[in-house]
Formats: sequence, structure tokens, C-alpha cells
Amino acid sequence: MEHQKLARFVIPQKQLTEQALLDYLEVIRIVFSASPDMMWVTYQGRFLWCNQMAANQLGYGSTEELIGLSPSDISPKYQPNQQTSTNLAKKMIDSAIKYGYHRFEWVHQAKTGELVQSEVTLNAVPIENENDVALFAVGRDISLEKQVEDKLRLSEYTDTLTGLPNRAALVQRIGQQMAIDTQQLSLVCIGADGFRALNEEYGLRIGDKVLVRIAEIIADSLPSDGYLGRFTGDTFLVVIPNQRADLIEAWAKEIIIRLNQRLYVDGVDVLTCASAGLSHMTAQLHSTRALLHQAEVAMKQAKRLGRCKVHCYSAEMAAQMAKEQGLAHQLKQAINNQEFFLVYQPIFHLQSGMITGAEALIRWRHPERGVLTPADFIPQAEARGLIVDIGNQVIDMACAQVRSWIDQGLPLQHTSINISVKQIENGDLVEVIQAALERHHVPAESLEIEVTETMLLQHGKSMVAQLWQLRQLGIAIAIDDFGTGYSSFARLKNLPVDRVKIDRSFISELERDERNSSIVQAIVSLAHNLDMVVTAEGIESHYQYQYMKSQGCEAGQGYLVSPPVPAVKFEYLVKQRWQQREHDLELEPTELR
Repeated sequence: MEHQKLARFVIPQKQLTEQALLDYLEVIRIVFSASPDMMWVTYQGRFLWCNQMAANQLGYGSTEELIGLSPSDISPKYQPNQQTSTNLAKKMIDSAIKYGYHRFEWVHQAKTGELVQSEVTLNAVPIENENDVALFAVGRDISLEKQVEDKLRLSEYTDTLTGLPNRAALVQRIGQQMAIDTQQLSLVCIGADGFRALNEEYGLRIGDKVLVRIAEIIADSLPSDGYLGRFTGDTFLVVIPNQRADLIEAWAKEIIIRLNQRLYVDGVDVLTCASAGLSHMTAQLHSTRALLHQAEVAMKQAKRLGRCKVHCYSAEMAAQMAKEQGLAHQLKQAINNQEFFLVYQPIFHLQSGMITGAEALIRWRHPERGVLTPADFIPQAEARGLIVDIGNQVIDMACAQVRSWIDQGLPLQHTSINISVKQIENGDLVEVIQAALERHHVPAESLEIEVTETMLLQHGKSMVAQLWQLRQLGIAIAIDDFGTGYSSFARLKNLPVDRVKIDRSFISELERDERNSSIVQAIVSLAHNLDMVVTAEGIESHYQYQYMKSQGCEAGQGYLVSPPVPAVKFEYLVKQRWQQREHDLELEPTELR
């Protein structure tokens, strides 16, 4: 920069004769011969003089080799903006003549053919009695700076883990496609299922390597013109122009099938699965933000429908979502107004028939729709992040009811509470339960926590740690819906599980499918070998009752004895059963497990 300022200073303030120009060249040769910048003077389109640095950086052995050449001789045919060097040079020279000087970036071509990126300042030197000027140029090699800029620009639009385009690049690509009036544009949003649990169980290093493998699987199967990028942590986005919607949906289903596989990463066997959401540009939808939003929403809907699903955004889905948003607002009001209440389904001892426990089940007394069951609102509560607050209310209500039953002297062993995944993920489940027990003066042994088999499969160390803490407090742990998640007893033996609840789907088919009988027998036998109590869910017939009793199953619950009932009705059933014990049962209450 100092040389450029000095160059401006030595530019003559009046027109020069040709002899004066030669004298001027001698002056700048002396002043700038050792300059670290390239310098040269051109007159009538030819080099009159240059310093040694210009010769060196342009690949010439001496300054004499440049004398007589034209600027086009040291420039490629085209500049980066796709204009020819000849036409663009004329514009730069015209600007320097008009304003006295002009600064710009230029790509030179060295004698070796190598391209040299430069910042050039042209200074116009008027020549007396001639309709012409000499041009004094100062050129600075900025190739290194450009390399750094290119790397920074690349990092701005590149995901460092996978090397794929990042969110910013994807948004830019979608905008570019929309700008060129693409006939058809579709987005496929692909999200890994259960990835948080994978990170918890195996660590971020394994998780990152799994993401790289997922990216490779998708990249290997990209449709024509498909543009793949990493959208968020465990979500990828594919931008596909000019393809029919049905073909894109078929491709999405195929890639989800390919992602549903076992990957071996650093000796770890990881089962991967993903869900995908699709959105398509329409005449009414021509916004990058809206198209992205629809793809994300469709993917989340696919995840809510179950693992490894594909879902396409539609007007019907939008209407359903609007309905769900309204329900979410009502749920918030219900939490504040404490509109939830509990009913209790008896858990009975199969040998004696006595009621020994209860499962607490939530209901919502909706101000307009009446009493709603969990299926009507729990999915929305989980999706909207409200399930933790609702779950905390359930824990408090159940503990208050247990205290009442203890005061009444009801001979109950425990009351079961169902726990949501979100309550586990929230991280404070142990503290919430412990506080409720202390608040209502309830012994921990009176409470049992139910988690589903699927939760155990999909969630990692954080969940197991909290279950062990609850177990240490004296709270029993039960696995609900056992048999539907394909977990192994080898894994169960390392978990703090006290009770296995056989899913009602196996019990309901006992009379019609002998294979279910074999499964039930195996579950009961293995659970007993691991010192676990077994409860049969959904007992609705005397045959099911007697069969499970004959297999040594300790407990059951189902409509044969009672549906879920209010606390007052439950208390009546307990007292009635204990007062009217059947004469053919030989066990005493103190012998019940």
C-alpha cells in the first residue's frame, strides 16, 4: 500500500512529452526497482518498463522479456466473471483514464501457464500532443489471500463432519432453483430415528461416524440432479428438481429401506433407521422457507407415525396439524386448571383372586368434549413437550391417593405409574418422584414405575441410570407391553427390572394361536429364572385367567375383574374381594407376592 501511495505521488501533474516520458521511466526505475509489488508502465498497449518483481511473479527470467508484450499476452482468455480479458481490460483502462486511477482485481497468466490473482492499481499518465496516455500499474499478488477466502467461503457452506453442503448452502440452492423457474421442485427431509439414544449409549465419536455412513448411503443413491446436504444434527435434506412427485416418493421409500440396517462402526454393531418427509413446490407455494418448513413438518409426522416411515405434506395434514395446535393450547390450559384426574385398574393375584395393587391411568375432563382417554391427547402432549408437566401432576396425584389408601388400611402392595420417554429425557425424574413421596409421606416401596420395552431399546445410559436410582430408593420397576419390542433377556438381566408385564396381544390370542402359548410360557419361565414377577395384561376371559394361573404367572389385570375405575369404586372392589374370599383358594394374604 505504501508503494501505491508513493506511486500516486510521483505521477506527473501535467502532460509529458515522449522524451519526458522516457525521463520519467528512469525515475520510477530507480525508485521502484526493489519494490515487493509488481510494477510496469504501458504505452500504446505495450510494456515500456517493468520491475524485477513483475518478471519474477509472471514467470519471466528478466524484465527485458516483458518489454514489448501487451497486457493480453500475460492474461488468460477469460476472467473469472466470464468476460474476455481483452474487453474487460478496455473497461478498466477507460475508467483509469476517466478518473485518473482505477483499482481492481485481475487474473494474470504466467509464462508457465499458472494463474496469478492480483490486485492492480492503474494510474493514468497524460502524454502531451497525443490523444493517448501512458499507464503506470502497481500489481500485488493476492493468490494466497484468495485461497484463504475460498477456504473460508467453502467452510461457510460446508458441513465439517460429512463434507456435504450445510444448511446455508441448501437454502441457497433452493432459492437458486426457484429463481430459474423450475417446473417441479421437491424436498426430501431425512431424519435418523432414535439418534439421541445412540449418542448416549455409544458416545459422540461413534454417533458422528454413523452420520457419515448414513450420508454415504444417501449419496450413493441420489436421483438425477439430486443435491444432498446436512440440514441439522441428524437430519439430511435432498433437493430434487424436475422429477415427478410419485417417483420421488418411491425413491424416498427405497432410501429409508436402505437406511434400515445394521452398521458396524469401530467394532460396534449399530442398528440404524430413518424417517422421511416430502414437500413439493406448487403454484401457491413459491417460498424457500415455506417449502423447507413443510418438509420438516412432514418428517416429524413420519416419525410420529412410527420408525422408518415416509410421509408427504398435504393440505389434509396441515388441517390436522391446525387441529392439533388447537388441542395443544387446550392442553396448556388443562395443566394450569388441573383438569386431569386418575382412574385405577386393579392388579390381582391369580392364585387368590385378591386385588393387591393398582395401575394409575390418566383421564382428561375436557370442558367441551367430556372425559378423554390417553389416546385422545397423550401423543399431542408428547409432541408439544407438555407431557413432562402432565406426568409430574400424575405422580403427585398418585402419591396423594396412595397416602389416602395407607390411611384407610387397604392391603395394597403397590400402585403403578406409567412414565413417558420425555420424563426420562428431562433428567429430573428421580427428584420429582422423591419430592412427591416426601410431600405426601408415602414409602417408596408403595410405588412402581412402568416403562415400555421400546423405551428400554431406544434410550441409552441416561435412562438406565435413572431407573437404578429409583430402584435404590425402593421403588419397583416394571416393563410394560413386554414382547412387542424384541428385547433380549440377556439385556434385561443387567437392568433394574422387578416385574414383566406380558402384552395383552399375546393374552388375547391364547385360545386361537398355540404359538402365543409357547411365547407366554417362555416369558414366564425366563422371567422367573431372573427372579422377576410376571403380570398378564388384558385378561378378559376365564380361560385366559386359568391358563396364566396354571403357568405360574403371579398377577393379572383386565376387564374380567374390572376396567379402570375411580378411586372410590376401586376401594370398594378391594374391600369386597378381601371380605368375600373364595373358599377354594388356599393362600393367605400374607403369602402373596
